[in-house]
Amino acid sequence: MALAIVGARLIDARSDEPIDGDTLVVGDDGRIVSIGRSRGAIPAGATVIDAAGATVVPGLIDCHVHFSGRHERLEETLGVTYTESVGTMLRAGKVFLDSGVTTIRDAGGAPAGLKRLFAAGWPGPRLQVSATPISITGGHGDGMTPSGIDLDGDRPMTELPPGIADGPDEVRKVVRAQIRAGADWIKTFATGGVYSAMDSPGAVQFSLAELRVMVEEAALAGIHGVLAHAENAAGIANAVRAGVKSIEHGDGIDDEAIDLMLERDIPLVPTFQISYRMLEPDLVERGVTPPWAVEKQRALMADLDRNFRHAVERGIRVAMGTDGVRDEHLPRELTLMVQHGLTPRRALAAATIEAARLLGLGDDLGTLEPGRIADVLLVTGDPLAEPDLWSDPARVVAVIQAGRLVADRR
Repeated sequence: MALAIVGARLIDARSDEPIDGDTLVVGDDGRIVSIGRSRGAIPAGATVIDAAGATVVPGLIDCHVHFSGRHERLEETLGVTYTESVGTMLRAGKVFLDSGVTTIRDAGGAPAGLKRLFAAGWPGPRLQVSATPISITGGHGDGMTPSGIDLDGDRPMTELPPGIADGPDEVRKVVRAQIRAGADWIKTFATGGVYSAMDSPGAVQFSLAELRVMVEEAALAGIHGVLAHAENAAGIANAVRAGVKSIEHGDGIDDEAIDLMLERDIPLVPTFQISYRMLEPDLVERGVTPPWAVEKQRALMADLDRNFRHAVERGIRVAMGTDGVRDEHLPRELTLMVQHGLTPRRALAAATIEAARLLGLGDDLGTLEPGRIADVLLVTGDPLAEPDLWSDPARVVAVIQAGRLVADRR
């Protein structure tokens, strides 16, 4: 059924000025038909949404989510079956959608079946998945603990194949297993990380030859490419030289890494939200963020702001990613990106235009234009003047995905 939004202020990240028009018409195919000031263009029988006083923006795109993640103590996590986990992931899809996130790239842990369920009509974002992230033995994706207990021992191998690989031949086989499992992307750990017990963010993981195998296999299979978790500058540089499509986190980025990313036009997905979330008192006091992870994250925070601001000043492309899990669904990342140096318009671009471009959806999503898929949000206030609104879930008053009203708080 056709739909029309009337009386709204329309903005996207192409300009600081509003789009000329207050009426957006969506056709039966879920694409924008027209934008203008004439309500005579509204088809007979169309659903009309009176958006007077609201701002219409494109649906948000989160390029780094973990549907399977959870902020729980280890003993709570170990008691959750895979069946329960899938049920929670499905519920999380609706929560993400209600918050205004209409498209997501899962960065590890979501099976391809979740993508198919959302595509078939289960309430949730348009989804791209990367199955199991690829890690070296003892790396950021290795679930082995110092006591010898493997936290990944209950993984459902058919939907989420193992991801540990050492050497080009093992890497090739493990990457092919993810592709067989339906991965749209290959996720790899080019460095150590914070939540892993056996390594540090300063560790460089995988050789250039191993990373190049991942990129080669992704290209041969015709999937989107490789995204690389990379905390330190050497790991970022390795991943970019290998040919990855995006750098995730990038807290320790330096000028050499920036030069390489600019030369190859590789975007940064900074994930500020998780950096702050894991240090919040409720997670620290309950031990959800263990003491050794608190220590590592606090060390990263010392340079995070300076490095990101420098990368932005040098012209690095930024795409939004929260590293959010199923109980972290606010698009607060836009607020944080502004606090760390992006203009409000560039933050909105990171969550729309740049994110759509990264995910290969730039011809369909990211702007308000005739012919684009009608993923749009109604928000109270002006995101270009008031970026803090993204930290308040009540400010997103309606969500439209592919022309369908999927959330309405008016």
